[in-house]
Amino acid sequence: MQKDNQLLAAFRTLRPHQWSKNLLLIVPAVAAQIWMEPDVVLELVLACVAFSLTASGGYILNDLIDLDADRQHPEKQSRPFASGQLSVSWGFVMGPVLLFSGIAVAYSLVNIQFGTVVVTYALLSAAYSRWIKRVLLLDVMLLAGFYALRLVAGGAAVSVEVSSWLLAFSMFFFLSLAFAKRLMEFDLSAQEHLPSSSARPYTSVDRDAFRTIGPTCGLMSILVLALYISSDTVQAIYERPQTLWLVCPLLLYWVLRVWFFALRGDLHHDPVVFALRDRVSYAVAGVVLVVLYLASR
Repeated sequence: MQKDNQLLAAFRTLRPHQWSKNLLLIVPAVAAQIWMEPDVVLELVLACVAFSLTASGGYILNDLIDLDADRQHPEKQSRPFASGQLSVSWGFVMGPVLLFSGIAVAYSLVNIQFGTVVVTYALLSAAYSRWIKRVLLLDVMLLAGFYALRLVAGGAAVSVEVSSWLLAFSMFFFLSLAFAKRLMEFDLSAQEHLPSSSARPYTSVDRDAFRTIGPTCGLMSILVLALYISSDTVQAIYERPQTLWLVCPLLLYWVLRVWFFALRGDLHHDPVVFALRDRVSYAVAGVVLVVLYLASR
């Protein structure tokens, strides 16, 4: 029984729910309408595996760096390392093993360009865990950058150039979510009277900035998307480009809904967890996929 609990704890350290972020690797292939080709599907599967292994290795090392802070956190104190379910020595072994396994898969089974992007992600992730997450504003910008980097990685995996429109949209969209994440973390830290290190490099006067900049970035992402849909590029790629306009109100609704929850204090401190538990998010994603399918026919 104890062994089963340790295996479950070990699996939890990988943060499998975070692997859902790696679905972004598929987006460039979907935009280029090649994602159903057998060779492309295989490349994308291998790319997702490589990125998941690398990210999980980074999560383990991040947990070890944040061990003392996690032990004082009302939610993070239940993590396997913070709670003592797993030994620190195990983490120092498995973290690098997963990290280098992901990089090896990226270089050997996908391609050199993709492998280089994965290494870049790993280095930035290490820098974030060690230093950048304590740097004002740069922390949220890099969080958004991690999502954009996944798009670049997806393009590299299938040899598709990622549109500058897509990168601009993703930076604004995910910067909005990064500010929502920080707002929720700050509110939780204030409620639980946690040490200032748990709230990142922000003070109580910054909450108004979160509430202003975050929604603004979300609205900017929808504007970028609208400009992209009206561009000549989309007109040339899609059979029914006018159908894509339906995506704008769908994403606008989702972004505004997230921020209404955030401003009420009802949003989970990790927007990814919120989306995975939220039926409306699944419904919006499903309708967006249908719209993309109809636009390509």
